[in-house]
Amino acid sequence: MTSRRAAALRPSRRAARGALAGAALLALVVPLAACSGDDDKVQAFCSAGEDAMTEITAAGSLSDDPQAFADAISDARDQFDEVEAPDDIADSWGVFTSTFAELDDALADIDPTDQEAFTAALQEFAEQADSEDLATASDDLSAFTTENCE
Repeated sequence: MTSRRAAALRPSRRAARGALAGAALLALVVPLAACSGDDDKVQAFCSAGEDAMTEITAAGSLSDDPQAFADAISDARDQFDEVEAPDDIADSWGVFTSTFAELDDALADIDPTDQEAFTAALQEFAEQADSEDLATASDDLSAFTTENCE
């Protein structure tokens, strides 16, 4: 690989890693596991939410393969869409999941081999991931899961 080509690829890898770092951070901030409560809906949320977060975390290992990364984000979106959040945090879950839906939409609209477009999509996601709404939703989810999930 020429040094020019390597330099051209570095920003996209850096952007991918930044976006994935944000996703991984969110995954850590919202720890989901088996629930301690008796409410079936809460238990189902804890279990399904953990599975959805696992999909996002797994995408982190694919930062050097744009197509695999895009496929993993699409799979994670499907997982998020299947999770039914309890009423107490449904709005927060919606904010959280819509962020990844927007990333999936952005990646679906580009050719993953187009490094410039791929990088731009990831940079836009990284900017959204820093939003106050997402931070608030993440805090709400974290508080809920701390109280209701083990």
